[in-house]
Parts: sequence; structure tokens; C-alpha cells
Amino acid sequence: MKSKFSRYIQRFAAIPRYLIFIKIWHKFLNIWRYKQAKKRDFLSSTYLFELFGDISSLYRYMPQVDIIFLKQWRDKSANTSCLYLAHYFDLLGSGWVQVKHGMHCRGLEGARYDMGCPIPPHSAVSWLEGRINSANLAESQRIWSLVAQDYTPIDWHLDFKSGYRWSEGTWYRDVRYGHKLGVDIKVPWELGRMQHLPQLALAYELASTGQPDFASAPKYADEFRNQVLDFIATNPPRFGVNWRCTMDVGIRVANWLVAYDLFQAYGAECDSEFEAQFSRSVYQHGCHIINNLEWFPQHRANHYLADIVGLLFVAAYLPCTPEIDVWLAFAIQELIAEVKYQFYPDGGNFEASTSYHRLSAEMVVYATALVLGLPPEKQAALKEYNHRLHRVRPKLKPAPIELYSLPGSDRLIPFPAWYIERLEKMAEFTMHITKPNGHIPQIGDNDSGRFVKLQPIYHQMTVAEAKARYANLEGYAGLLDDAIYWDEDSLDHRHLIAAINGLFGRNDFSAFTGKGWLETNLIGCLAGGIQLPSYLQPSQSPAAELVRVGTKEDWVRLSDKLDSLTQEQGRQRQVLKIPVPGGDLCKGLKLYAYPNFGLYLYRSSRLYLAVRCGAIGQNGNGGHAHNDQLSIELNVDGEDWITDPGTYIYTPLRERRNEYRSVKAHFAPQIEGQEPGRLDLGLFRLGNETSVICRFYGKEGFLGMYHTPDVVIHRKILLKGEELVISDSCDHHRLLSQSLIAGNFNSNKLSTGYGKISNSRLKPTAFNILN
Repeated sequence: MKSKFSRYIQRFAAIPRYLIFIKIWHKFLNIWRYKQAKKRDFLSSTYLFELFGDISSLYRYMPQVDIIFLKQWRDKSANTSCLYLAHYFDLLGSGWVQVKHGMHCRGLEGARYDMGCPIPPHSAVSWLEGRINSANLAESQRIWSLVAQDYTPIDWHLDFKSGYRWSEGTWYRDVRYGHKLGVDIKVPWELGRMQHLPQLALAYELASTGQPDFASAPKYADEFRNQVLDFIATNPPRFGVNWRCTMDVGIRVANWLVAYDLFQAYGAECDSEFEAQFSRSVYQHGCHIINNLEWFPQHRANHYLADIVGLLFVAAYLPCTPEIDVWLAFAIQELIAEVKYQFYPDGGNFEASTSYHRLSAEMVVYATALVLGLPPEKQAALKEYNHRLHRVRPKLKPAPIELYSLPGSDRLIPFPAWYIERLEKMAEFTMHITKPNGHIPQIGDNDSGRFVKLQPIYHQMTVAEAKARYANLEGYAGLLDDAIYWDEDSLDHRHLIAAINGLFGRNDFSAFTGKGWLETNLIGCLAGGIQLPSYLQPSQSPAAELVRVGTKEDWVRLSDKLDSLTQEQGRQRQVLKIPVPGGDLCKGLKLYAYPNFGLYLYRSSRLYLAVRCGAIGQNGNGGHAHNDQLSIELNVDGEDWITDPGTYIYTPLRERRNEYRSVKAHFAPQIEGQEPGRLDLGLFRLGNETSVICRFYGKEGFLGMYHTPDVVIHRKILLKGEELVISDSCDHHRLLSQSLIAGNFNSNKLSTGYGKISNSRLKPTAFNILN
């Protein structure tokens, strides 16, 4: 195998000389710009003092949601909101811990750091000295003086799992991550998204109506105010870990605005000093996003989509100015472009991940509803903005934004018919892939990412029960063992279907999710009551239900050919029989396929079978894909028998990251000593050496194959009454026994969300292996 150095030399030699010169020139130019920007930010305060136009008054979009939609979540809201008031957070497998300066952290798999210093209660502004860079110190202290004296600051710069802490005084582009064992930058990023704030606004309304077990209503509004000011004071623009990733900047500002709008809708009042600081920071979030877009001609993904949607929220809420109008037009232009780029026509997301489908689709539905609900002056701005004010890539097209007729209305909207259909199919995708137990299959990565968390799905248990269930809670002491523990279920994606249904009103969507979802009501109101037309005609089946590959004759021909192959002919073959007594598996069988995504589904009254067979996503980069080709998930009578083990972790433990990406972690054909795609190209890149194809998909079964330069593997799945038969074959290689794979799944701990590992095991099943 060629060394990495020799491969780099070959690539360099293949580049035309003029391109080499251009690349070198851009490299030096970027270094010069980097140094100039850093020097500027250290010499002068990065807080803005002179604003272009009046931004003190923000637009309002959120309705006063009917209390009926809140009361059914009353108990969960009462408990979790009180935890947030005390600064307890449960993020990425941390368990509910109180996040503060100088806290003791349990560590991650033995890696632990002790870097924080306690901040005494009622501390004066002097505690910021030595933390905030000198150019920003005075303004930071002034903002902190607005915080209530009895408020305890949150440590926004701490990985409160490992204990590692980033400095507030580090320029954002110099912030490092993935450089220390067990250190996870996603932890402060996740906290810095502040997705708990909209839940405080909902708790404020419940407390205002006299619901029991809540704190007094003003406490929730005060906590919102104090946390936002705390963040602004201790995170000067372009300094610290929370400005490093533009995606998180976009998600944070959207959650700020949603929470602020909900508080306003419920009658909470804010003082003028807070209003001024809040509006200024919203504007600075927009400035940061537009100047730090995570856009690349190739291999851009959910990060850039989050940038765009965050910018859209900023532009929709801030008053109209020439600059804000350009942001709004650019965000709408890029939203439409990215839906076309990142979502397939069948509705599946191009990341090869069912959980990233949820994250990206959430962003799209909130953004779509917000655009539909724009007031007349914002709509007018789309016709006459000055595109020459836009000075970053990608380019903004000249005005006006193209508009389309909304069927059944005289309204013009910026969304073409294909966009509306694709949005609707995003919900269909999630509905069809959901198992009878309400969970989605974990295809590809799952980092538990969300855009807005209005009413997360929680399961109630005691702390002792949670510690027994999750290996990641070993040594946890954040709450007493007999205390209530609210466990967020990141595999239940019904809220996404409910949100999208706020724009379509489909009966099958509402029947699937059940009634009473706040997301349905809020999205509908956010869009101004506009209902989008469905691509489905009456009595028409969803597009995914009509997909078939091959004919019955193809099934017979291909099956006979594979069944006739023997080891004597140079091919190894193994057959796995899974007995499923209790009735015909095929009774009421329905098929749903998403070939672009690479997922083929069989559903009946007893059976749920998902087969992975498709591209690695991100246009061949595979950043969130796993080596799971031809793997399956199996659920029988509502119980999981075979599942994908999930993700667990990203950068803190590289070996763990690759363990969960490896073919060895999946119920897939395995060749001894080989991975279908290389894992040594980086933690967010998967080798694209494998070509995979579905050769047959029908009620008789499934037949797929993949091949690398060295091997061809076939997998045949036969649905047979009360039995599932899986036949694997390959050329001239040792095919690992499926019994070993089954053993892995019955003994390994399963990741149920980022950082969470379940101690529970799958149902033991007697699989009959025929060699």
C-alpha cells in the first residue's frame, strides 16, 4: 500500500501549474487576512457601539399558544424547568449536572481535567479580570453589572463531562479541539445553543395560569434575562469556544429569538437596558454568521444549513435596513438551494444518517414557516434589495426573489412546487422508517442534534434506575438516587412529523403522531395559517410505497444463481436462519423504499425490517456514514431483535468513534480483516471504495450486492412465513460467521444518543447458522 506521502506527491504532480500558483497565492492571502483580523480584534473591542440603523425593536411572530397544548406536558415542564432555574443540564450523556465555575466533573472513560475556579456568590464585576481580553473587559463588566446580584454564573466554556475548559480570551479561530484525550468541544457548544430557553418561556405561561409545582412566573423571565446577559458578558464576539462553530451561533440566536418572542406573547416585559443588549447581540450574531459561513463548493452539509436558517431568523426579527434586507434575501435564496442540494427528491437527507435527517428537516420546516409568515414590509424587501451589498460567497442574485403562486390562494411565495413536495416527503421519510416501538433506526451518525426543543420527549424514572440503565452514568452523583430523572429520548422523531404537518394538515400524519403536539400548532401559526398543497391525490399511495426493483422473474433467476454457488467454485457462502414463530410475517406486508438515501423497508403487523443499501452521503465524503452496507435492523412484534449500535462519541475518543463506524459494529456481511470503506481518512470522512446496488426489492425479499476492488459480496434476504433467511456469499475471501455478528449485537452496549450507552441487551435469539 502506498504511503500517505507518496499519494500527496502524486496528487500534487497532477495539479496544473497555474492552479498551484493560485492556491499558493490564496493561502498567503488567507494567512494575511487571518493575522489582520486577529490583530484588529485584540486591539479594539469586538462589541459594537455604533449600529447602522435602529435595531432596538424586534418583529413578533410567535402566537400565544393555547394552554391546552401546554397542560399535557405540565409535569415534565414543571420538573425540567426547575432544573434549568438551578442550572442543571443533561446534555450528550452528561446526566443532570449543575454547571458552574469550579465544578467537579466525573471525566470521560478515565480522562478527567480539573481546570475551573469557583466564582463566589454575589461576586462583583472584578471576577472577569484575567478572563476577558483587555479590549473587551470594560464593556463585558458593564453588561455583567446588569445581571441580578443573586444570580450564579454558568460556565459556558467548560466541557462539563471531562472537566476541560477553554479560555474566554482565546480568539475564536484559534480555539482547538480534538487535541486532548476525552475532551469534547460539543459539550460547551451544545450548552451554548441554549435550547432550554424556549422551554422556560412555556413554563412561564404555565406558571402564570396558576399551575401547581411551578416557580413564580417572574422567575422564568428573570432567568431568561440573566442567562442571556451572562452569555453576552462572558462571551465577547469572536472570543471563546462558543463563536468557533458558526452552526452553533445560528442555532443559538434562533433559540434566543423564539424564547424572547414566546415570553413577549405571554405578556412578559423586558427592561430597556436588556432590550438594547439583546437586540445588539442578535445583530452581532447575524454579522458573525454572514462573515463566517461554512460554505464550500463541495461537501457542505447541515452546518451551512444551520448558518442560513440562523441568519434567516436574525433578518426576519430585526427591523428593515438595506443590510438586513440583503441578509433576508440571501438566506431565502440559500435555503431553497440547500433543500435542493441536501435533500433527495424522495425526501431523504443526503448525509446517510436518519438522525441528521431529523436535524436538517427541523431547520427547514421552521425556516419555511417563518418565511411564509413574513409581514408585508419584509415581503416587499425581497423585491428591491441591493445585491451589491452582499460581499461574501456564495453570490446573491439581483432582486427580486422569484415568487410562485400558492394553489388555492392569490398569495405569492418564494417556494417552488418541488420544494413543497420535498418538505412533505421529509415527514413521510420519518414516518415510514419509524419502528413499532416509536424509535427510528440509527443509520449513520446520531449526535442527538436538534434545532428548537419546545417539548422534548422525556421518560420518567429515578436516578437509580437511570444509573442502572446507562453505562455512561457510572459514578454519577448530580442528583440523589431517589430523585426523579427525566431521560430525553433522542430516537423518537414524531415531533418532526407533527411540525411539518402544521403546514400540510394530513390526516395520516396526525394519526401517526397522535394529537396535541405544540409543534403542529406553533408552525401553523408561525406560517400565518397558510396550508401548503399535498403532492398526494385522494386515495393515492405515498411515492415510497410504489418503489420496486426487479421483477419476479429476476428474483427467481438471481436467487437460483446465488443458491447454486458453492465453496468448491471459489465462493464462500453462509446462511443465517432466524426463526420467528407466532404467525405469518408477511401478513399485511407493506414496502417503503428510499433508494436515494439507501434504505429499504418491510412492514407488517409483526415485522419491521430495514435494509441499508446506498451511497455513503455528502456527495461521497461520508462524513456521517458508517460501514453499514447491506446491514439490517429487525423488530418483531414491537421488540428490537437486531439494531444498529449508534454512534456514542466523536472527537474525544478516536478509537471509539471508529469502533462504532466499523463494519464489525453492524449486522452486515464481513470479510476478515477488511472494512468496506477506509476509516483512516479522518473522523468525518469515510472511504468511498465500495460500490453498492440493490438488485431486487419486492415482497419476495431483498437482494443486494457491493463490491470493492478486491471483493464482491451478495446478500439475499428471504421472507418465509415464520422465518427470515439471510444468505451471504463472496469470492475468494473468508466470510465471517453471522453468529459472530449476532453475538456482537447481543453483548455490546448500544448508544441511544450521543454520549449515552445503554446497559440493556437485545432479546436473545436462537439463530441457526448453516455454513
